[in-house]
Amino acid sequence: MSDILAKDNRLPMYNGDFILVQGIDEIKQHIVTALNTFYTDWLLDYTKGIDYQFGLRHSEFLEHDCKNQILGVEGVTSLVNFNMEFDRNSMQWDIKSGIKTVYGRLEINETIRV
Repeated sequence: MSDILAKDNRLPMYNGDFILVQGIDEIKQHIVTALNTFYTDWLLDYTKGIDYQFGLRHSEFLEHDCKNQILGVEGVTSLVNFNMEFDRNSMQWDIKSGIKTVYGRLEINETIRV
């Protein structure tokens, strides 16, 4: 499989055509997209996404939801480690995880502002 590369919320082009990603880079892009989809933001399905605002009150729920989002990505086989911390000064979640995929292991280091 392959997907169109999305970088910094843009679709970069090369010679007038979209750039494609495959393999482990495609899986990483899908994970990052899943973690950055806020609850009710997806106009085609308002039940998709992570409720980070609710997670401010219930971090256990949020951690469980984020793990499920990662494990729900096609090609992900398991989580090796998972760490999630909230920085109250900058109002952001820092998510770090080691993930096993069908293509090998990858590391996620994602910051999400709420």
